[in-house]
Amino acid sequence: MVWFATPGNPGAPTIHLGPPADTVKPVEPVAAASPFTVGKVLGRSIPIVIGTGKVDGLPGIGGSRTVQTPTGYTTEHIGWGPEAGYPPGTTFIGGGFSGYDALIPTFATSQVAVLGYLLAYDPFGEGYKLVRLEINDQVVFDAEHGIGASVNYRFYGGTQTAPDPITVGVMGDKAGAWQGFVMLFLDGYEADSAPSVKAVISNAATDTGASGAIEWTGEVPSGGIDAFPHGSAYDPSEDVIYQILEPTDIPGLSHIYLAVLDVDTLEERYRVPLEGSEPYAVGRDVVDYQLSVPIAMNGTGLVFVQFATLTMPNHMSAIYNAATGHLVASYIDTANMTWLTVQQFGHLWVFIGHNFDAGMGVTGIFDPAKGTFDVDPEGVASSYLIVNGRVTTGFTSFFTATSSFTGDADLYELRFDGDAWTSTLLHSLTGLTGLSADVLWFDPLTGYLVVGYDLTGPIYRWIYVDPETGTVIDTFDTAKMGTNVSFQLPRLHNRLISKPGFVLMLWSDGDPDEPVYEIISLDIQEKALSTFATDVVSPFTDDTRFSYLIADQGKGLWISALGEYVWTVHRQPNTVPGQVSLRWMLTKVMFLGGYSPEELTFEGFGPPDDGGDPDPDPIDPAVGAVWALDFLAGAYAHLGEAVAIADNIDKPDRVGDSGLEIPLEDVDGVVSAIGDFLADLVTMDWTVVIEWEELTTDGATYLLYLEALGDGHSLTIERSTAFANLRVDVNEGSFNTRYVEIDTSHGPGIHKIAVTRTNDFISVSCDGSSVDTLVVSPISMDAMATASFGGDPNVESFNNTFIRKVYLLAPVDDADLPGLSIVVP
Repeated sequence: MVWFATPGNPGAPTIHLGPPADTVKPVEPVAAASPFTVGKVLGRSIPIVIGTGKVDGLPGIGGSRTVQTPTGYTTEHIGWGPEAGYPPGTTFIGGGFSGYDALIPTFATSQVAVLGYLLAYDPFGEGYKLVRLEINDQVVFDAEHGIGASVNYRFYGGTQTAPDPITVGVMGDKAGAWQGFVMLFLDGYEADSAPSVKAVISNAATDTGASGAIEWTGEVPSGGIDAFPHGSAYDPSEDVIYQILEPTDIPGLSHIYLAVLDVDTLEERYRVPLEGSEPYAVGRDVVDYQLSVPIAMNGTGLVFVQFATLTMPNHMSAIYNAATGHLVASYIDTANMTWLTVQQFGHLWVFIGHNFDAGMGVTGIFDPAKGTFDVDPEGVASSYLIVNGRVTTGFTSFFTATSSFTGDADLYELRFDGDAWTSTLLHSLTGLTGLSADVLWFDPLTGYLVVGYDLTGPIYRWIYVDPETGTVIDTFDTAKMGTNVSFQLPRLHNRLISKPGFVLMLWSDGDPDEPVYEIISLDIQEKALSTFATDVVSPFTDDTRFSYLIADQGKGLWISALGEYVWTVHRQPNTVPGQVSLRWMLTKVMFLGGYSPEELTFEGFGPPDDGGDPDPDPIDPAVGAVWALDFLAGAYAHLGEAVAIADNIDKPDRVGDSGLEIPLEDVDGVVSAIGDFLADLVTMDWTVVIEWEELTTDGATYLLYLEALGDGHSLTIERSTAFANLRVDVNEGSFNTRYVEIDTSHGPGIHKIAVTRTNDFISVSCDGSSVDTLVVSPISMDAMATASFGGDPNVESFNNTFIRKVYLLAPVDDADLPGLSIVVP
């Protein structure tokens, strides 16, 4: 930061690299008397932020006022008297032959802050964005992490041209906009004394994504709008909505269609007819609402669809290629059943649902290698409340809660070990005022099963359960309770995408006339609720329609399609502080010293349009490498000593003039590491550098794939499909998921990627890019058993590519990754 009003040289800036040694007039405390007032701000130091920084708000104008808020109502029968003389807010019931009753509000008086805070000075005239706001040390807004505003405030970034109403109220006609000053005004925050304000502001931040309606590129649907969101599923890995379109939506369709809607670009990507769906493509003369329901298989390009008719038993459960509409596997339902959720387990996909005929749980196992979908209509004990659970050594699991009219509910873990299902009772709830739990969620960050439920009082009770032992780790209460599971809303939890460490829920105040609907979030570690989004649907919406919302906490967005035949994306401010270049920072600093950008000369820096920092110097990954495999030159070394490639990969005959070839969609196309090379790869404590040649944009290129046997723990380094913008990413899955990406296109040509993987963090750079890193330790990562190029050796290779060079090093600093990933001709 830069601090002004330095003693001895008024008005001149000085730069402090450490904490500011501020010897000017201290901040005058706000009077504690009620109503409170503020002191003068003249003489106080004012920070200037270059890039992103935290500032303390200086209360500069305003004070407090008293307000009256209704706390309840009393009833008075007024017969045939006039409706006059009653306080504001009174409502009248009756009339005609029954006379009148007056519902008269009772009020409580409280004090609220009406204060303007000075945050910073903007000498650059570019304005600042608000990233985070704390009031009385409580986070009430965090644009970077998707916490929506839970209090009323007004923020001005320095470019404002009109005065705030609080300023006008104090200064009248003399009020100014205070342009050039970053301000925040609290208007109505209940407080006995002036609240403290701390904010993170940035003049190097970007607002990610756009809000708005997703535009149709094909024929626009019409018909029963209330049923429209019913036939949809959200894939957060691909940032798309899979939308079913039936003849009830577009008359005359001969098939049921799948439309793929892009949440980022706000447009329909394409739509395809689903193979074999003709018998289920019935029009409005038969039914006026959608019957078919999809379930996303995140990140695979596959989608599950259950087709339905008004009669049984000719429903069909099917898995499709979402890009082509090709039928991959299917099952003709033999019972009245519905599918609830799915979870990946190794190369298998495990589905679970409910069989209404038998009162049992239905299970399904999709094996992409065999193209089979095996269904057991009575696979597990019945439960209609079910959420995804653990993926651990030897099994994957789902958590369920039973329902009853007696105030009791049992919590179970249903485990599948690849062959059979088992059920384990974890904990029993008693004294419930509802049929079952309101919230059921497994958090991969803490490893807790989070359960919320209602008790008489009302008391809104939470418990954290250890799924390994069934022990209740913590118990606490909150002021309100949301829901993410419901018997009437079976797939709700798959539409509320929580960040690790949080639980997203829907909440309504229950007002019978004009209910308020919100999306709220529980911070599991802090045991605190916050508001994610307010006024998310019309006050006249019922709870079933409310459940059609989609929310993604990590991306700071929610999506609705209620009352209209279109999906609308609503994004939180989602302001992400950006990295600033050295050139940019020096330009700002010199501006404060009186030098314009035109007066500065930079030597050894890149041009301004690429950020201005010097390009990273290429680093030779062969220097000090544990393994150096050059498939172009046919030179292979381990710790500097020559080795035979046949001792270290299982298909040495694939090496040619262009490198190690990975063929297109070949069941024998994957090349596996063996011997000492495999032993070093499965340590999972290294930096790996891979140079490869992309030939097409057709499929995903699996540059490196490591997997533990039988439990689904894996690490993937890939170039994704055109469906996902040809980005490169690193994805690690166990109890916890770690994911980093370089979200730029990597099409045909030669590329180079450098990835560091340790137990503490993963980082990636590609083609000299900036580093994307994630410092999150997994709860557990089992020992890897296989390491391969091209994909999972138990499935097939997906894309034709050539691996040119591979280097394995001890973990390097993130600062070295861009240099390691530069392609050197």
